[in-house]
Amino acid sequence: MMTETETVTRIVQDIRGGAPFSARETDPPRDLKDAYKTQDSVAEILTQDGAFGPVAGWKIAANSTALLDRFGLGEPASGRVFTAQRHDSPAMLRAADYRQFALEPEIAAVMGTTLAPQDAPFGTQTVLAAIDRFIPAIELLDMRETDMGRIHLPDVIAQNISNVGAVLGGPGTAPETLKPDTVRTTLAIDGEIRHDVTGAAPQDPLKAVTWLANHLGERGLTLQAGQVVLCGTHSPIWYHDGTGEIVLEMSGLGSATLRLD
Repeated sequence: MMTETETVTRIVQDIRGGAPFSARETDPPRDLKDAYKTQDSVAEILTQDGAFGPVAGWKIAANSTALLDRFGLGEPASGRVFTAQRHDSPAMLRAADYRQFALEPEIAAVMGTTLAPQDAPFGTQTVLAAIDRFIPAIELLDMRETDMGRIHLPDVIAQNISNVGAVLGGPGTAPETLKPDTVRTTLAIDGEIRHDVTGAAPQDPLKAVTWLANHLGERGLTLQAGQVVLCGTHSPIWYHDGTGEIVLEMSGLGSATLRLD
């Protein structure tokens, strides 16, 4: 088996090169603590790479009841969003830059105040006051031919849960006015509505951000002012092959647009 340093080096090479997903398994299989340790080491290297840059935000994954049950988890999972992969709407990207492009429509929180680990644990009212606004966002994924039906989730967490950025829309809404159960989410591809659902947030976004702030605090990490938090997908992983215009609209929050050329 490879050493941890060798494993991290291989994962970084895979991510940079868009290689087909390899779990880079450990023996015994890595647990969640090991997964986050590896993710932290991978992120430390990627933040020094101009194609990624500093951490600009966080994603929350598997935070619906169904996915928690499916993966046998007691809490969701988290990954990073890097600065160079954080895009304001409308965004134009190259389809050829991804091995297997996919996306997820999400509500994102824009942080107005830093939540540092020394101040944890955080209650929902503290977190509510720390959020500047909620906005619509398109999470960008490169699945790299991952077999999600057979995956050991800690192996995906170690590799930042397939995130390759986000497109951030707006104008958004104040955190105290968000009513997630009433938010209508539509996803249009080249002008045709392909997904239309109401109240599909996998978890109340305020509770999602509160979980993340405490989760990061336990790991000695900071949720910083200006960072974004992707609060969970409103659809299954949405695969898209080739070029096209993708428009996400969320009632009361606004829209986000991505053009793949």
